Amino acid sequence: MKSEDINPFIEGTISTFSTMCNITPIRNGKLFLKQGISPTFDLIGFLGLSGTVRGACILSMPAETGMQVVTRFIGDEISEINADLLDGYGELINIIAGAAAGKLNGRITLALPTVVVGKDQLLHSKIGNPFVVVPMRFEEWGEFTIEVCMEDV
Repeated sequence: MKSEDINPFIEGTISTFSTMCNITPIRNGKLFLKQGISPTFDLIGFLGLSGTVRGACILSMPAETGMQVVTRFIGDEISEINADLLDGYGELINIIAGAAAGKLNGRITLALPTVVVGKDQLLHSKIGNPFVVVPMRFEEWGEFTIEVCMEDV
């Protein structure tokens, strides 16, 4: 995966949270590759990518952080894991990936988002096609990641 493939996801993440939640996330360290079985935070939004590429985009953060973000996004207090949290979180990753897709010249088509919640979740990436992990954080609410893997079809 090339930097011109990951940058639209970083830009889409910053733009989405700034516009939709009135909070600007910042990078929190260097990008790194994640391959094989690896841990995530306990709130995971997963969106498949297809078209001239195949892969996925993942938004992962602690559930507490997700509740703060979705509260800002929908304008109603979210204080527990419920359908509003999961729906709002899924919509946020959909917007992030949609913003990225718009900058990738029609190379990707988006699947419907899936949201998973639970402690000690592990994800597996296909050997030879690692996720590029972008560590980020919100000043008030803590860290999260945006993760992308794509391969040309």
